[in-house]
Amino acid sequence: MKTLFVASLLLLFALPCQAEPLLRPNVVIDGDVVKLGDIFDGLPAAKADLAIARAPMPGKRVIVDASWLVRVANSYQLAWRPQNAYEQVAIERNGIVIPQEQIESRVLDALNGLGVPASAEIDWANRGIQVVVPVGAALRVGIRDVNYDERYGRFTATVEVPEGSPSATRLHVAGRVFKTVEVPVLAHSVNRGDVITAAALSWSKIREVALRRDMLTDPQAIIGMAAHQPLRSGQVVSSNDIERQVAVAKGALVTMILKLGSMSLTAQARALEQGSVGDRIRVTNTNSNMTVEGKIEGLNLVSVTPAGDVALSN
Repeated sequence: MKTLFVASLLLLFALPCQAEPLLRPNVVIDGDVVKLGDIFDGLPAAKADLAIARAPMPGKRVIVDASWLVRVANSYQLAWRPQNAYEQVAIERNGIVIPQEQIESRVLDALNGLGVPASAEIDWANRGIQVVVPVGAALRVGIRDVNYDERYGRFTATVEVPEGSPSATRLHVAGRVFKTVEVPVLAHSVNRGDVITAAALSWSKIREVALRRDMLTDPQAIIGMAAHQPLRSGQVVSSNDIERQVAVAKGALVTMILKLGSMSLTAQARALEQGSVGDRIRVTNTNSNMTVEGKIEGLNLVSVTPAGDVALSN
């Protein structure tokens, strides 16, 4: 009897003791199910591979508390108990984010078939449009159920990824379409009085609803003009922003020229007015103090008619 008791005791100590598994407080997975081995470390392979719950949606995160963990441990005969009532596990599922630019491009493609220009812009009614698909999923973006109200420029549609898949991730979107136009803008800042050259202009796209009647859409109406006030880079130029280049400033010394056939007479005068090429201004001969009217021909250059030849004399 004593021998049997000792043998039984030795057999008892020979049995492997089940070690308490370790809890993983933060879990990140790719698949669509949560496995026992994702939550508890140190399990046999067969047990670790058991699916115990559905995974969160791609890109999402859930928290499971101590009571849920105890139920799982009891269900699968795990020698685990929480250290306190606040023990928990965060389960996060990886996902692939479809860029909003790609979604917008595909929506515009769909709207293009309904008469919306490809250059149009979208204002989304949805805040923070984001489609997240499972890791390994096809990334084809599909647009379906498109409705467009041309009068108000509003639309609705459904985005699905992968396109045509029964298990696709779907998102209902809505927004408003704005037609755009290309306009010349300043490529760099311009100071007051600076002449705007072709190199000072670039092109930019703005919404038609933001285009005012005084905004200039023809670059030829801007090139060669002077800034009436300081202008900033990227600014759309309006008719009030520019003026013809001042060729003669008020009070400046100018050269008066009178042409009589093949002969030209010149004299010095002082401008009584400011003007641009083509303007007619009054000038005073600095020698005779006679005042005549002349036409500005260039920088500080004024031509006078034969009737003003008296002003050319000393």
